Amino acid sequence: MPTWTLDDLPKPTKDLGRAKADVDVWGYCLLKDAVPMSVVERCRYRLREQAAAEKERGLAFEDGGKDQQWGDFKDHNGRVRPEAFRAENGGINQRVWMLANKGQAFLDLLEFDLWDDIIGHVLGDKFIIHSYTANIAKPGGMAMPLHIDQWWSPEPTSRGNKYLPVGSFTRERFNIDGPQKAPPAMLAPPAVSNVLIMLDAMTEANGGTRLVPGSHLAGRHPDKVLDAEVNTISAEGPPGCAIITDGRIWHGTGANRTDTDRNAILITYCGPQYRPQENYTIGIRSEVLSGASERLKELLGFRVWCGYGRTGDPTVDFVEPAAEEIGELKND
Repeated sequence: MPTWTLDDLPKPTKDLGRAKADVDVWGYCLLKDAVPMSVVERCRYRLREQAAAEKERGLAFEDGGKDQQWGDFKDHNGRVRPEAFRAENGGINQRVWMLANKGQAFLDLLEFDLWDDIIGHVLGDKFIIHSYTANIAKPGGMAMPLHIDQWWSPEPTSRGNKYLPVGSFTRERFNIDGPQKAPPAMLAPPAVSNVLIMLDAMTEANGGTRLVPGSHLAGRHPDKVLDAEVNTISAEGPPGCAIITDGRIWHGTGANRTDTDRNAILITYCGPQYRPQENYTIGIRSEVLSGASERLKELLGFRVWCGYGRTGDPTVDFVEPAAEEIGELKND
């Protein structure tokens, strides 16, 4: 890892050139005033309203407890355990999924393009939304283990190396080529980029995202034993500020040691060739899709990319979920 002092690290900036340079060097930037306060306030109000309603109806997904860490969705027998992610079973923080379905305030936020230039700097000409969610970090929530968000993306491998097939990857099992302590000769490119929008001021005390500066160039995943003492920092900023990352950076939600909730929206983008975490082509509500702009449809994965994502004809520009596709035909 590179050596650094706090003075070296990214500070909130409105300068897009500075922000892109920070992502290149440190794996993240802090974009100041990424979202106007009027929009921040609308989104915060709508998020709190939605979260309260989901909790009242028994629909809340609550993690951040000792046995409710993100990604631990199955028990030791491989059975999915949705009941574990509830407050009565130890869950603390609250996640709100599929924000595109949950109010106009969240749809309006996706029309902002201030950070598109930075996402394009990381991912290239085309990208889509991988997931669009919120995290309410509540008092008592535990720190999340360090991880990278593109754990599923294959790393370079040496000739003759017995690689792990991509279909065998899990959150805890991935291809390792060579000793973990040795920096690899080659790096996999970033496949995702995160935009975390602070709806409340983010601090070390209220569970601000923990980051390992420069870890996006480590060429490996964080190891719980090898990296147990690695230095992390808390990304801090005022409401409306956004953390934008290279998807290879080591990071995790911090522990909220205050007595108030900390609200944030997370938009993860990926290249158009990847399978998004949230399946918008079947999960988006019909009334949202019917009013969606071309930009929003493309971000949600409805635009065909190089023949991929189609339902038949590769020359169609956008797929339509309600379209009647050609079925079994026979000549008389």
